[in-house]
Amino acid sequence: MMIKINVDRQSERGVIDSLKAMALTKKRRKRLLDQAAKGSVQTSRQNQRAQRTPEGSRWKKRAGTSRKKMQVRLAKLLTVTSNDGNVATIGWRKRETARIASKQHHGYRQRHTRAAAIKALRHEKE
Repeated sequence: MMIKINVDRQSERGVIDSLKAMALTKKRRKRLLDQAAKGSVQTSRQNQRAQRTPEGSRWKKRAGTSRKKMQVRLAKLLTVTSNDGNVATIGWRKRETARIASKQHHGYRQRHTRAAAIKALRHEKE
């Protein structure tokens, strides 16, 4: 009994590329990963400026009457946060920026009250 396996060119090329990547030195892998991650950051920035998803469709419009662009200036703060040679991570350097990006992305509403503003001012002076 003989098993016959057919592989298309694209799959074969993917396997060969993966095998070549595994044979690279750690320094070379890290450099390659860094370049790929930086390319991904650039693409994300371009998508943000164009207000488009990675697939190319437009973002949903704002719920209110405002016509301002969403997530303005957040893409500039996106960067490669870590790279160990096996995995590269893209994110924000500061925790506060990541929190704001998450809130904007998921559309949280924020309520501002006079009492909260007074409390914040008092806390700021201390």
